[in-house]
Amino acid sequence: MGCNRIMIQLDCFEVVETMKQDGISATVSALIFYECCMLWQDFASISIDHCNREANSVAYELAKVAMRSKLSCNWVDEPPSFILGALVNDVTIIQDQ
Repeated sequence: MGCNRIMIQLDCFEVVETMKQDGISATVSALIFYECCMLWQDFASISIDHCNREANSVAYELAKVAMRSKLSCNWVDEPPSFILGALVNDVTIIQDQ
């Protein structure tokens, strides 16, 4: 895709903290964290931050539909109708702050 700077926001605090510690983990997920750290080396800049689950509703809806339908989709101008409600909520939350 040509991206070399990435910002990652996750609602799982434990994953964020583990990745901020260079993926060092003594759990069964250690190999996954290690692989992520290896992949990160190909990017100029990566930041990872924790966000509340409520702020992650668009990603949740996209993942839910992708898992259910097993299809991929691309959109250029208009977002898929199934995430419109979540997008409106995100904008409303931002405006209220």
